[in-house]
Amino acid sequence: MTLKVGLIGAGGFGTIHLLGYVRNPNCKLVAIASRTEEHARKAAERFGIPKIYGGVDSWKKMIENEELDVISICTPNYLHALTVLKAIDKNLHILCEKPIAISHKELNEIESKLKNKKLIFFTSFQKRYNPIFPLIKKVIDEMVLGKIILVRYYFSHYGPYKSWKPLSKEKWFFDSKKAGGGVLLDLGVHCIDVLRYLIGEYDKVNGINYNTSCINMSNEDNCNVLFRFKNDALGLISVSWCNEPSETIEVFGSKGYLKIDLGKKHSVSYGPRTIKRNELIKKIINYKRSGDIAQYRLIDHFINCIAEDKQESPNFEDGKRAVEFVLEAYSLKE
Repeated sequence: MTLKVGLIGAGGFGTIHLLGYVRNPNCKLVAIASRTEEHARKAAERFGIPKIYGGVDSWKKMIENEELDVISICTPNYLHALTVLKAIDKNLHILCEKPIAISHKELNEIESKLKNKKLIFFTSFQKRYNPIFPLIKKVIDEMVLGKIILVRYYFSHYGPYKSWKPLSKEKWFFDSKKAGGGVLLDLGVHCIDVLRYLIGEYDKVNGINYNTSCINMSNEDNCNVLFRFKNDALGLISVSWCNEPSETIEVFGSKGYLKIDLGKKHSVSYGPRTIKRNELIKKIINYKRSGDIAQYRLIDHFINCIAEDKQESPNFEDGKRAVEFVLEAYSLKE
């Protein structure tokens, strides 16, 4: 089985996707589209992609003209839903960068069209593929920490165009109509997706505070969201575009706690000391990051699901719930 893949968006995230598809033996890259034809051409030359589409409507032309099995969407946020809807009409399997939409209306349109289709849809939540998270989930599920009371997730970096070098001169991240939001829609969707995987479904967003601290923009570049899970555990997500790169998760239960610095090779604290006797806690304490790229594992999983005709996570519902979380938080700002 060889799946014909088309990719939309030749920027940094698009390149990461391309690297994932190139290494998968069941994929063949047949077309690439970008608003800037030069970027598409350079990517095509690097990855041996035969067809190039450039210009504002390049994504439409590629979907209409090419015989594809799979579409990978790495465009600015405001184009995600439009591209997804077009791809569904053409019966393509879809891998879409987060956020998969920027409004309830877009989410409803996608859900309505997907309902009667047998397509594999993956949201690009690559953080799920960090091997530390299944270990943390086992600790939680086996009640090693007792009943979970509170979880905190902190995620920060220098912000768009500082943490990575942009190919495009269009700074759409800072355009509220094109981005749909600020740091919460960018980084916060990853945090809530991981926490939904670990703890379960969230119930209600209880509060938000935010600032525009370091970037000249109308949306937030720093944000805290307080919320509750359906099992009554409390959650706190803090995200920032104004700080050193950092990512930490803390889980507090009735019998103990874990604090893990996800950005360092070895940084775990826990309590009480007696929980160190537990084999799962030992594995977390001794865990060492591998050199594997999470996005590659996500793409391999996506392709495998297409081959086996089975929908697994991170699926449309996961992408939808993450966007709904952000939109609920934003509604409290008004």
